[in-house]
Amino acid sequence: MPRDPRERNEALFREINERIEDVGTALAPDDVPMLFLCECDDKECVEKVSATRATHFVVLPGHEDPGVEHVVQKTERFLVVEKEGEAAHEAQKDDPRET
Repeated sequence: MPRDPRERNEALFREINERIEDVGTALAPDDVPMLFLCECDDKECVEKVSATRATHFVVLPGHEDPGVEHVVQKTERFLVVEKEGEAAHEAQKDDPRET
């Protein structure tokens, strides 16, 4: 489990989103938007993001943390971010898809 409270928040919401995706697999095609929890590192954030199931590491615009991640895709509704450095290592280590 991540050590930093922000990392724990990201890992928890990623796990929740993975479960939402699992349920959505049985209910909706890949191109139908679903609601996911924002995966930013703000431990107070509980906002939702509308995105297709194929999208991972989604955050709302303005919720990205340029100190540990960079934007790889931008839409009107959400951003897709990729972690860098130690944050990338921690995110990969805590990825529920890897267990």
